[in-house]
Amino acid sequence: MTTKTEVPRGGGIGKDPKTGKLTGWLMETAAGKWAWKHYPQVSTEDHKKGLQATIAYLNSIGVTTVKQQHAKNPIAIAAQSLEKDADLHARVGLSWTWKGPLEPMPMEDQEKMIAERGRFSSDLIKTEYVKFSGDGNAGSTGYVLEPYLETKDRGINFFSDEALFKEVEKFDQMGMGITIHATGDASNRQMLDAVERVKKKHGKLKARHQLAHASMIHPDDYKRLKELNVTAEFSPVVWFATDFVKAQLPQIGDERMKYWYPMASIVQSGGRIALASDGPLMWQDTFSRLEAAITRLDPKAEGGEPLSPHQAIDLTTGLKAMTLDSAYLMNIEDSVGSIEVGKCADMIVLDKNLFEIPVEKIDTTQVLLTVFDGKLVFEAGVSPDEEKEIEEHYGVALDFTGDCGHPGCEWH
Repeated sequence: MTTKTEVPRGGGIGKDPKTGKLTGWLMETAAGKWAWKHYPQVSTEDHKKGLQATIAYLNSIGVTTVKQQHAKNPIAIAAQSLEKDADLHARVGLSWTWKGPLEPMPMEDQEKMIAERGRFSSDLIKTEYVKFSGDGNAGSTGYVLEPYLETKDRGINFFSDEALFKEVEKFDQMGMGITIHATGDASNRQMLDAVERVKKKHGKLKARHQLAHASMIHPDDYKRLKELNVTAEFSPVVWFATDFVKAQLPQIGDERMKYWYPMASIVQSGGRIALASDGPLMWQDTFSRLEAAITRLDPKAEGGEPLSPHQAIDLTTGLKAMTLDSAYLMNIEDSVGSIEVGKCADMIVLDKNLFEIPVEKIDTTQVLLTVFDGKLVFEAGVSPDEEKEIEEHYGVALDFTGDCGHPGCEWH
C-alpha cells in the first residue's frame, strides 16, 4: 500500500494532514480489504468451547436466546456439535454475514454458505436471517439526510438505493429476515424505502426485518416501521454521554439529537423495538441494559446528564422489548418470549421484584435460576458465575470488554 493506493468505496486510508504520509489507520471497507483477512483463525474445538462458555455466561445473566450477527459456518458447526451433545443451552439465531465492509470472505463462499444454511437448522438453531451493513458510525461515518455540521459530508453508505432494493427483495423472497446496521437517518430511511418497494412489488413481505442500532431515525419515518413491520433494535451501551459520543455532538447538532436513539418515539408511533447488548464488540449485561433504556444513563458511571432523555422508555416496555418482541423478531414468539401454557419453559428467577425497586437499582439484580427448555442450566452459588470463573471452568478466554472483538463474531 502506498499514498497513491486507490481507496475502496465506503472506506478510508489514514494520512497525515500535513505530510500526506500513511498513518496506518484503515477505515470501514479498507480495513476489511487489507487487515481483517490476516486476523488469526480459531480452531473448530476452540469455537465450540468458546460458544459453550459464552452461553454459560449468558445463562448466568438470564439469557436463553442469542442472535449471532455476521454468522459463519464455524460458529454454526460449534452450535450443531453442542446440540448433538445435549450441551446447547440456548436458542441460537444465525444471521449470516453478507457483503460486510469488514468481511474478508470471498463472495462465492458467502453465497455457498447461505445456500447450504439448511443443514444447520433445528429446533434450537434458526438459520433464516442475514446481516447487512448499511453505513458507518453515528456522528462520523453514519449516512445522514443533511450534511454533518462540521465535516459537511453525509457519511458513508455501502449500497445504492437500487442495489439495496435488489438485495432486500432477494432475501425477503427467500423468507430470510434482514438485520441491517443502520445508524444515520438516511441509512435507516434507505432500508425502509427498500422494504416498502418489495412490499409494493410482491403484495406482502415474507420475512421480518430489523434496523440494527437505529441511532437516528427521522420523525417522518416513525410510523413506517409499524406499516412495514420493521423492528428497531437499540443497544443502550452505545448512546451514553461518553467522551467519544460527546465529541460527535457538534457534528450531529441539536435538531438530530431530538431523535437520537428514538425508542420512545417508535413505541408511541406503534412500532416494535428490541434491546440488544451489541456484544462482544461492546457489551452491557441484561439488567444494566434494561436500566439504561429507562434512565438513558450508564449504570456504571457516576452522575452525568442523559442524552435525549425524552426518548426513554418505561420498565414494562423494556421488558417486552427484551422478551416477547425479540422473540417475534426471530419468528419464535409462538414458543418463547412469555410464560404461557404450551410454550417452552425458558424462565428465570431473580433476587428481587423489578417493579418494587428504584429504577437506579435494576442493574444490581441477580439471577438465581435460569431454566432453558425445562432444564435447569444455571443456579446461583452452584454453577460457574462471573466472566473469570466461567473462563477458568471452560478453559477459554472470553472478551466482554470489546478490546479484542472480531467484527465477524458479533452477537446481539
